[in-house]
Amino acid sequence: MDTNKVTEADCHTAHLTPQLIISKKRQNDEPHTAAEISWFIQQFMKGNVKDYQMTAWLMAICLNGMTNQETAALTEAMVQSGEVMDWSLCESLPAIPHKVDKHSTGGVGDKVSLILAPLVASFGLLVPMMAGRGLGHTGGTIDKLEAIPGYRTQYSAKDFAELLLTETNGESGGKEPVGVAIVSPSQDICPADKRMYALRDVTGTVRSLALQTSSIMSKKIAERPDSLVLDVKFGKGSFNSSIEESIELAKSMIQTGELCGIRTTAFITRMDNVLGYTVGNWLEVRECIEIMRMGESASLTTLCWQRSEDLIEVTLALAGQMLVQGGKATTLKQGITMCKEHLLNGKAWKRFKEMVRIQGGDLTCVENYPDAKYSARVYSTQSGWITSIDSMEIGLIGVLLGAGRQTVEESVDFCSGVEFHVRPGMHVHHGDHLATIHTERSAILENAVRRVRSAFTFSTEREKLPLLVTHFLTKESIEHFDDNVLRQI
Repeated sequence: MDTNKVTEADCHTAHLTPQLIISKKRQNDEPHTAAEISWFIQQFMKGNVKDYQMTAWLMAICLNGMTNQETAALTEAMVQSGEVMDWSLCESLPAIPHKVDKHSTGGVGDKVSLILAPLVASFGLLVPMMAGRGLGHTGGTIDKLEAIPGYRTQYSAKDFAELLLTETNGESGGKEPVGVAIVSPSQDICPADKRMYALRDVTGTVRSLALQTSSIMSKKIAERPDSLVLDVKFGKGSFNSSIEESIELAKSMIQTGELCGIRTTAFITRMDNVLGYTVGNWLEVRECIEIMRMGESASLTTLCWQRSEDLIEVTLALAGQMLVQGGKATTLKQGITMCKEHLLNGKAWKRFKEMVRIQGGDLTCVENYPDAKYSARVYSTQSGWITSIDSMEIGLIGVLLGAGRQTVEESVDFCSGVEFHVRPGMHVHHGDHLATIHTERSAILENAVRRVRSAFTFSTEREKLPLLVTHFLTKESIEHFDDNVLRQI
């Protein structure tokens, strides 16, 4: 390679300096070009843009914002700072499957991915999912999967692609790709984002729409999917408390995805209550396994719908849209119906077991997984209708119990968490069993029991629960979600 050769890109950026880039965004008279943003990120990664200069630029973005085009350019520059998925291995297949992924902005008890990924893959689509660990009140998909003994989450981009294409027995008797893997992003995926987020975290620039969007979307775009479905949450247990904030974030992420060549849609979902009936790593894995096996008996099906209806409904809505975008269904209603069928007939469970196997996990522990050392029951001190269970408070209690972490360096207890025996919309009497707490930390049990009990809100009258899924967004429109699509399945 001729290192003395001057490229066209060099000509467009030869005049640039860090000071010029910072000044341009501070003055905000005109937007950055994609070449300017790419140059700045490249120089930052080479050490030619110092941390204090990057911090100044991030602060200018926080104050003045970015256009959709700037945000997309920043996202792509973050992607190009590291390893990007190479799908050339797919060229050996008779037909290249559609690659579709899902991203959630995070919540308490949000275990959707564990069911959704194998469920969607059971229809012949590829689901390359990079997921994160829990931090603060929100749990992490990787922590949950690592509760399965032997489950491996660290892979290079090449090994990740090979995992997805591992052959399994298809429905017709032939071989087909397993089509699903859930891994943790390697250190080589979007390294610029990691360094920039560390600066944002200590300089008060986390709450910037453009910077939030680029940070979230860069990891997903590095997977190079064909399409993406977003679950953007709002409410007590979400990072966005208001529905208006979540809609703005969803719109920004959709525009960025589309400008990067990926069809992107979003659902706005409520996170005021815990999703499902468990919070805690192994407890949530067990709940997902129950749902994927609920078709094995009528009693189990009924029990799962009673305890986990909200979790199942969000999963079906997101998975149904993934089938639409992957060309397997023509309408969301059809996609939801198809997904429900694969939950009940065991095909999602079969694909989950295959995913766990190829990633080194051992599911023989399901029936005899060790319990946490200490447990305590939470009883109601009043009668009435349950209107809510404060998801933020439960998430914070989960951290106290050891199920979550306050800093990235901390480990988690796989067995710790909270298991709910009643849900919002149910009636309870004084003395009824509300929840069970599991932990390895005996000293905090009394406090945890008191806090879990206080997280329940009661009413003397039965109240209609608010909609769980409120809106559906595409690049062209924002629509109120038709809840009848879920009610009629």
